[in-house]
Amino acid sequence: MNKILDTTVIFSAGFGTRMSPITKKIPKALVNVGDKTLLDHTINLAKNGGIKKIIINTHYLSNQIEKHVKNYKDIKINCEQPEILDTGGGLKEISPQIKTSPIFTSNVDCIWSGPNPFELLRKGWCEEKMDSLLLLVPITNSLGYSGKGDFEKNKNGLVSRNKTCGMVYSGLQIIKHEICLKNPKSVFSLNEIWDDLISKEKLYGIIYKGLWADVGAEKNIKLAEKLIEKKNV
Repeated sequence: MNKILDTTVIFSAGFGTRMSPITKKIPKALVNVGDKTLLDHTINLAKNGGIKKIIINTHYLSNQIEKHVKNYKDIKINCEQPEILDTGGGLKEISPQIKTSPIFTSNVDCIWSGPNPFELLRKGWCEEKMDSLLLLVPITNSLGYSGKGDFEKNKNGLVSRNKTCGMVYSGLQIIKHEICLKNPKSVFSLNEIWDDLISKEKLYGIIYKGLWADVGAEKNIKLAEKLIEKKNV
């Protein structure tokens, strides 16, 4: 039987370079898309998807994020200091604080239209065979993404690298977070974890059939706002 999946880490430590000049004064997580910040969109999506506990990892302009979420319940802040640790290093630092595994991790710069992605991932999770489950989006269902793809998935759900496959990692996954503790480095990307899991046939993926917007750059804000308008019609 699968364990209860009710915890997520939201990655919000980055400098938001692609969002400049907006992010010279505020962190990317607090950039408005429509009538809410990116962080509020992500928190609401998580809570609507059955998430009870949220940990937000921060670094750049962390005090602004701490102030913004002070009235939320069941949200903790983990501020990376003195250096930024990247996604893998950030999760490694947080891992000892989390009593349950697996958990969700989510990027903060995405807008969704369609089934709740947290619920979709939860339904696809299989504790016995998976160490991580990635939510992948076809490029044809994406807005603001300029690449050619990240991963491909075989008929059994196993994921491998493919930069021309037309499938992009959405920024949302389920992962047994304690595996990050095995990496001896303090600063590293989750890509290192995924490559190891690929070699062990422990990295899986499922496809999101709704629409997804990458809001990592300023030019994509209007695209995401149009997606929200369409969703609310």
